[in-house]
Amino acid sequence: MEPKEILVKSSGQIKPVPADNVYYIESSNRKVILYLKEKKIEYYGKISELEESLKPDFFRIHKGYLINMKYSEWYDRTEVQMKNGDRLPISKYKYQEFIKAYQNYISRGRKEKLL
Repeated sequence: MEPKEILVKSSGQIKPVPADNVYYIESSNRKVILYLKEKKIEYYGKISELEESLKPDFFRIHKGYLINMKYSEWYDRTEVQMKNGDRLPISKYKYQEFIKAYQNYISRGRKEKLL
């Protein structure tokens, strides 16, 4: 399967960022912030557009956060801890849906290892 990319428009240029490198995405004041291992990238955009194109590996846990399931370490009813140490809030309205998506993600990963 083709690796997914996020096209970042900044200073008149479009640069592809491999989605696999993104821990999570934050939306703030019409800006999208990609959190990567070494840096963060900000640009004007809509998190809702990214949400659609990055499913099912990413999940929208809150109106302001879209996480890469690959980098989530643990979660409870109120937050998700990412592998970079950041803790992000889970909306109580998204919690049940997140559990299902997370379980699907894990079982999909196991199937891929078997193939």
